Amino acid sequence: MSNDTISEFDKLCDTILGINENIQSVSIINKHGRAVECKIQGDPNFQATEQKNEMFFMQCALTISMGRDFDEDFGEIGYIHTNRKNLSMFSFPLFDNIILVTSKATIGPISLARKISAIIKRYRLQHLAAFEKDAWQKESPESVIQLRV
Repeated sequence: MSNDTISEFDKLCDTILGINENIQSVSIINKHGRAVECKIQGDPNFQATEQKNEMFFMQCALTISMGRDFDEDFGEIGYIHTNRKNLSMFSFPLFDNIILVTSKATIGPISLARKISAIIKRYRLQHLAAFEKDAWQKESPESVIQLRV
């Protein structure tokens, strides 16, 4: 992953954190459940141990991945919301990554999800051409067919 991508993810996390002071963290994880970027707002003590965070990230990646198996039947996943006693969690697919947002449970989940979705949609539109180009370049060596005459 390039430094430009990480810098863009850093800006994206900051933008999402800026939506509401009740947002506690924004993490971008790859399809394998590894954190690529993570920003915490407020009290950092609310977080679980590093080992539990890694397991949670892998669970989110697996949930999104398994959900994509049904995209053709039901449409693409917009987001997944989990409501717990003390916090709400939102997972948003973004290309090959997942944006994981945690917030205090007192926040209105639908309103927050719509605001985050709008930011992600803008980001996706701004970066779609670069993502498609990168994906094409990764696939091209395997997909080239050589013909002998």
